This record gives sequence, structure tokens and C-alpha cells, in this order.
Amino acid sequence: MHNTIEFFKPTIQENTTQYINDVLTFSDNTKVKKLEDSFKNFIGCDYAISTNSGTSALHLAMCALNFKRGDKVICSINVFPSVPESVRHFDAEPIFVDIESNNYNIDLGKLEKALIKNKSKKLKAIIINHMAGEIADMDKIYALAKTYKVKIIEDASNAMGAKYQGKYIGSSNADITVFSFAPHLCNSLNSGGMIVTNDEHVYNQAELLGFHGMAGKSCDDFGNVDYIYDVVAIGWKYDISQLDAAYCLADLEGLEATIIRRKEIALKYNELLADVKHVKLPKFTDNHIFSQYIVEIDKNRDHFVKELKLEGVNIGVHYMPLHLTEYYKQKYSMKVFDYSVALGCFQRVMSLPIYASLSDEEVERVCDAVKKVAHAHI
Repeated sequence: MHNTIEFFKPTIQENTTQYINDVLTFSDNTKVKKLEDSFKNFIGCDYAISTNSGTSALHLAMCALNFKRGDKVICSINVFPSVPESVRHFDAEPIFVDIESNNYNIDLGKLEKALIKNKSKKLKAIIINHMAGEIADMDKIYALAKTYKVKIIEDASNAMGAKYQGKYIGSSNADITVFSFAPHLCNSLNSGGMIVTNDEHVYNQAELLGFHGMAGKSCDDFGNVDYIYDVVAIGWKYDISQLDAAYCLADLEGLEATIIRRKEIALKYNELLADVKHVKLPKFTDNHIFSQYIVEIDKNRDHFVKELKLEGVNIGVHYMPLHLTEYYKQKYSMKVFDYSVALGCFQRVMSLPIYASLSDEEVERVCDAVKKVAHAHI
């Protein structure tokens, strides 16, 4: 029996151990600054602030944009719970929009209808995510934001290193963009997020609120805060540790190679799984960076997933549409068919393993298992 092929495994980069040892031996306690500077230079943005997680980055972004009770924020129904959860922590209201069936991103026609329906002083922002690394049509979204006078928060948790019209995500017209170094992993080796913006005011607010609203603080090389400081706002502790920053810095330096490898795996899946019965492969654009490789099963998806696991291949299913979860279903009185496209997609989709350390042999084993299950599938 072969060893199980995991849905995801982190890749230890060439410099990971060295950077962590730099911190543990106190030879370099500037990994946080190096991470922020490297990220800013890589993306091509004016400002970057690291955080202890992608969720913290998202919440801090909303703090920096001054979200308040009763504000309305539009987002896809097909997102990780961290998105509406962060909105609800301000006692603000998420407005959910259904998705497009071809790429699982927010439906732009329905987005505009939601903007028209909810147009008021309380309509604050749109949160845009890029499902599985497939980039949404940002030109249309920016135009809508300008017309309806709302902010854009780009949740690029699955799009680190992706480009749109030749520029890296995070360098263009969003008011603020957030990233995660461990998107949606329950038991990651590390945790880290990043906020980027070209707006100096937004940056200053995020910098202030990211560490307890302290002004005039200074820290020594070991993180000790000088006792002379002022508190000018209510913030929180969003900052990343030097150890996590060391890990994330190594990951960032290996990001381009990681994306190249994921694209190689995606092409191999496309080749080996072409015309397999019951399995529909993705149609993707050149911008896709395959943080996930999503396929659709034409019927009885759950049984297909179960059989693959019996073959030693672990599968991901992303995401549970939020109107099917207890909190949001009850809070907003949503019914199962209110978001029919997201519902239908969720009943069909599954994600195959795709990560840089996945070998060609393992990719072939995944494909063999898919073919075997598909051949016997009813």
C-alpha cells in the first residue's frame, strides 16, 4: 500500500532553516522588517505591514478603513468564514452575492445589482477574493467601486504572486490588499499575513492600530517595548513574530519557483485527466496560479471523494457556501436555494493535491486513482 498523498504539504525552502536559526541564535532579529521590505519590493507597492495571520490582516484592514457598526460590506457567498466573520466583529453587515459557475468568483452582474439595492451612506466596501488563484475581472470591479463610491478590499489569500494585466496583485487600484502565508490551513507550520496599500493614510492607520494603538513606541532587538509611549486609539496585537517572519521570508523568496511548479502540475493534470468520465477539468486563464486545482464531478461527488481517500489520495472541498452554515443561515434567514450557483458548484467541486513538493510520480498516482474511481463511479 502506497503512502497517503496529502492534500497539501508545506515546502521547506532552501533558506528556511538558516533564517529560523538566525532568529534562534539572535544573529538577526530583523526578519520582520526584511519580510515587509522584500514583500513591498516584490509586489511593487508603496507600503506593506506584516501580521500574525491572514485573518488578522483582513481585520486590521477593516480597522484602517474605519468600519463601524451598521456598515454594509458586499462579498461573495463562496468565501472562507474569515471574510464575513471580520465584518461581523464590527457589528457591520455582510451582503452576500452569488458566484459565477465557470471560475467560482463573485458574479459581477449580481454584484452591481447588490450595489444598487444597498446604495446608502452605510454601504462601505466590496471584499473581492480570487478563488483558487483565478483572478477576478478587477477593471470592472474598480469601475463599479468608483461609480458607487465604495472601498475595495482585495482578499488575495489565494493569489500571492499572481498578476493582473502584467502587474502583481496588490500593486494596483484596491484601497487595501491582504495576503496569507498559510491560507486556510488548520495546522500550519507557520502563520503570517500581509497588508499592502498605496494609500499613506490607510498605512498609517494600520501601522498605529496593529500594535495596541501605541504612538511613539520603540522596541529593542528582543521586542521589549520602551515604557515611554502614548496610546491614541484602540488597537490590538496583530504583529508577526520574528520566527514566523523568518519562515515567511524564505517562502516569499521561493514563491516564483513554487508557482512555476504548481503550473507544471496543473498542466500534467490537464493532460492525464483529459476526457475522464464524470470529471470536468477547469478552464483557466493565463493569470491562474493554481493555489487549488478544482475539478467538478458530475454526480455523487461525496462518494467520489470517499473512494479517492480509500485509494490513498486526500482531497479538499472548497468552500462550504456560507448560507449553508448555521450561523449565517439563522442570522440572515437564508434558504438553501437563495444562492443556487454556489450551491450547485459546491455539490460538484473537489480540489486535487497541488503543491511544490508534489512529485511527478505522486501526480501520476493521483491521476491513476481518479481514473480508477471514475471508471467504477455510478
